[in-house]
Amino acid sequence: MAWPPANKKLHAETAMSGEYRWRRNELIDFTGAKPSPGFMLCSRLSAGGVTVSRGRLAANDGAEIGAAQLVVAVIESDAFEMEWRLAGADEPRRHWLLPNSAQIVPAGTLCFSQWSARPTLLTVAFEPALIEKLHRETGVRQEGVIRARFGMRDPEIEAIVSKLRLELQFGGWSGRPYLESLGVVLAVHLLRNYAGARSRRTIDGGLGRRRLRRVVDFIEAHLGEELTQADLARVAELSPHHFASAFRTSVGVAPHRYLAERRIARA
Repeated sequence: MAWPPANKKLHAETAMSGEYRWRRNELIDFTGAKPSPGFMLCSRLSAGGVTVSRGRLAANDGAEIGAAQLVVAVIESDAFEMEWRLAGADEPRRHWLLPNSAQIVPAGTLCFSQWSARPTLLTVAFEPALIEKLHRETGVRQEGVIRARFGMRDPEIEAIVSKLRLELQFGGWSGRPYLESLGVVLAVHLLRNYAGARSRRTIDGGLGRRRLRRVVDFIEAHLGEELTQADLARVAELSPHHFASAFRTSVGVAPHRYLAERRIARA
């Protein structure tokens, strides 16, 4: 039997290699109708208003960029730093984006951003018609705006994305209904937890950007060694208990789980 079978009419594509540069004031269309020069597409599946893609972002020396659809983007490569500023904001903000962290990009919102890495992302894009339909069916008011979020860990998002990742890896083996249903579950989760007044608030008490970067750099440099929580706490210059709590607040998972994830990814 061919893999995937011919009756699985999912749309899959492979990109040609090449170097890309960003256009200014660009809204990336993750459905592929208007390919972006800044997102090198590796693979993609589409079904029922949901498009799952894997690709690599070009380095960005400073441009206003956004997405044509509501998008969840999960980092699949090493950690990197991004500076960003929404329209109307006075000061830019910086985030240290870790592997497996999720970013929420609202449809049609341009955001000035800058980074030097070329990260690999898995993205899930939702067509506006699907979001409007889910607004009606879930009772979440459309005035409840989903705002941009960067560098967060959400177990529900991670669980759904892990299933979508397998579908992408095996070319949509489970078929269109399964891919679409996973996308709908993820979209409803966003509407219920990240829209308007219900939007989750950032929790204080984390490591802070510089301290977090110091710890992450240390982990990446010593992944092959036997690292303990006490070792990481010393790098952060905190007590082990305080470090564990602050790390979980910043990253969304406990230090030992983050270490395990990075070792699996590096293997």
